[in-house]
Amino acid sequence: MNKPISLLVWFLALVFAQVFMLDPIMLSIPYSPLIYVLLFVFLPHHWEAWVILFVGFFIGVIVDLLFLSGGIHAIASLIVCFTRPLLMRAAYRETISLRDLKIENESFGSLCLYTLLIILVHHFFLFTVMVGSWSKFGWLLSAWGANSILTIMACFLLLVLTQKTK
Repeated sequence: MNKPISLLVWFLALVFAQVFMLDPIMLSIPYSPLIYVLLFVFLPHHWEAWVILFVGFFIGVIVDLLFLSGGIHAIASLIVCFTRPLLMRAAYRETISLRDLKIENESFGSLCLYTLLIILVHHFFLFTVMVGSWSKFGWLLSAWGANSILTIMACFLLLVLTQKTK
């Protein structure tokens, strides 16, 4: 399957699972994994920066519309898409050039580190914008930590289940 079609399938599957299976209001829980951040991991790194930003904004707006969250997912998604090159360099240090990078050929540990960095950055900005005040710093840290841990576990499980064997 070519890359755009597989991205569309991942987008539909992850957003469907996020909205209809992992909705915290439906599950009556305060925290839930935000697995749609895996979409930022799967975006091709060779796309132009403006395309990545547009796709990230689109993903965030779709999630905001489905959760009625007022733009916080769009902001966090844009920040993650903007910082993707820095996060890639941090996760794939041994690769000489990001243009030569083929994530599917790199080690699974580097993919996990890259996913971890994307989740931590996304969730930090998501909950910072959600709180909007430093007076609730304790709640910010607890919500960021709990949601990050749940998302990391869910995303790593999905990565292990969908990993291609060589």
